[in-house]
Amino acid sequence: MARSAQTRRKIHPALVFAALILAAAIVRVVFLIQLERSEFRDVLSLDSRFYEELARSVLAGNALPAGALTFNPLYPLFLAVVFKLFGEGLVAPRIIQLILGLCTVALMYGAGARITEGPRVGRPSSRAVAVIAAAMTILYAQFVLYEGMLLSTAIEVFLLAACFALALSLDEDVRGERPLKVGPWKVSPWASGLVLGAFCGAGALGRPNLFLLLVAALPIWLFLRNRRKRRGLSAAALFLAGAALFLAPPILYNASSTGRFVPVTAHGGINFYIGNLPGSAGVYHPPSDMRTDMRGLIDDAKAKAEAATGRSMTQPEVSDFFLQKALDNIKGDPAGWLRLLAKKLLLFFNGTEVPDVPNVFFYEQACGVMKLLVLPFALIAPLGLCGLVALFRSGRNRSIVSIFLGCALVSVLPFFVNVRYRLPAVPVLILLASVLVASAAREISRKRFKWAALMAVAAVSLFFLVSHRTFVKVNHSAAYSFLGNYYMEHKEEAKGEAAFAEAYRLDPNHIEAMINYARVLRRQGKTSESAALYARAYALMPAFPRLAIEYGSVLELLGRRDDGIKLYEEALATGRPSEQVLACRLLAQAALAEGKRDEAIRLVKRALEIAPNDENLTGMLGWLESSR
Repeated sequence: MARSAQTRRKIHPALVFAALILAAAIVRVVFLIQLERSEFRDVLSLDSRFYEELARSVLAGNALPAGALTFNPLYPLFLAVVFKLFGEGLVAPRIIQLILGLCTVALMYGAGARITEGPRVGRPSSRAVAVIAAAMTILYAQFVLYEGMLLSTAIEVFLLAACFALALSLDEDVRGERPLKVGPWKVSPWASGLVLGAFCGAGALGRPNLFLLLVAALPIWLFLRNRRKRRGLSAAALFLAGAALFLAPPILYNASSTGRFVPVTAHGGINFYIGNLPGSAGVYHPPSDMRTDMRGLIDDAKAKAEAATGRSMTQPEVSDFFLQKALDNIKGDPAGWLRLLAKKLLLFFNGTEVPDVPNVFFYEQACGVMKLLVLPFALIAPLGLCGLVALFRSGRNRSIVSIFLGCALVSVLPFFVNVRYRLPAVPVLILLASVLVASAAREISRKRFKWAALMAVAAVSLFFLVSHRTFVKVNHSAAYSFLGNYYMEHKEEAKGEAAFAEAYRLDPNHIEAMINYARVLRRQGKTSESAALYARAYALMPAFPRLAIEYGSVLELLGRRDDGIKLYEEALATGRPSEQVLACRLLAQAALAEGKRDEAIRLVKRALEIAPNDENLTGMLGWLESSR
């Protein structure tokens, strides 16, 4: 026994930390290799593709899209820098994000070592908390998944963990307990406050609804907690200065573009509207007449708002329109809204991983290493909530944890719950879960079983009453639609058709599933069935010009040329250039079929006014004029 104890004492903390980082690195290297060898290597969501194209456009010297920003600018900026340094491609950003994932593991170890330190009752071993927190971070698959995606989520998680760890250190420093050091050098509180503010400001460019809350809360906390000490005031002031370094540019850009104050982006109103629709399940589910991808959603929301108001609107005005519409719904049924908030609160701590476009279910099939990451959120949540009780019992860092966890909740509940929105909060819950596990182990080792048993009962109760229950059924239809589009782009038509068919089977009432499956039916020669499905989709979304064109072309195949022409004319009247060109081409072909060559020439010339460099249109016009 003495020998065993002596062996344990010889294990240096640095070796344990190194072993954890090595394990995390091996997981990420294997994941990257398997991802690069899989069919998902080049799969990009529409948002990811938009960020990639925008970064390339900025590098080419082009201006940003006109008007206020309708996207979170952190990730396009990150990609532009990476592409500038390492060349365009997907591997470099993935490697950097996986490195940030390793940094997150290290930060969790550091935060775990600090979160319960101090001479308080029921204090668990800080080393044990650090090891458990880092190990749990390694074993949570969603962290690794998003590190491989072209989205800002991995950066947000890193920044949240960095902010939390730095806030713990800054608090100890300001209170005179232990100065923050980088190697042998002491870091002054004002410098720590400046860096903490910069991290929060950078985070706000990727996830405004979370980090803007922290930008508001943390300086107030620093000032009130240390109002009798000048160092607390200076740290709070420098925090705001650090945040302003990142927040000022987008705010000034939006003000110059719109003449009004727009904090970071101008699409919060539509997200708030979707998150508070009457009858909502608390997850992302746009109205049936809007597309589900963010870029399509923004376009459809603008068209819908302009149709309702009868005037052209800027993106901030569209956001205000839907914000007011959501507030009117809330005022009309405040009790229903409170029930919806309660549902979203349960969903936040529920074990169901409501996916965004990246879905761990698909990537586990291609990247086998992810099957080894076995820690589910259904276990993290109840342990984390009980860990909050354990932390309050120890008397340490209660205000910091309350601020970060509270901001995470408030940032999600007004909108909707999914993995991507919830993920930045998971590091805090993991730290709390680690506090609970270490505290319970400490109590058991001292043969004090009462408290440990009480916490075990509470955690098991939360698991079965909240985390393990199914409050919402995950619908993989959007993921299959996304895969179908990817397969079609890469000429894997059989796989694409199978994916679209599955998407429609899972959600036959969603407009994108209808359209995609209608295309499949048309390709299979089932024209009547395709037309019927297009008719259903068009009834839900008559203002979608691409849908009108596709529906019209199917009607032409069925011999209903007049009905098809009417739909082409509707698409031509929308004012969207790409659809206008296509509508002109189809109308010209219909006119030519009826012997109206001059009408066909007029329509082709109109299309060339919109797309003057289109060689096909130029050739078509030349043929029409030469054969008069």
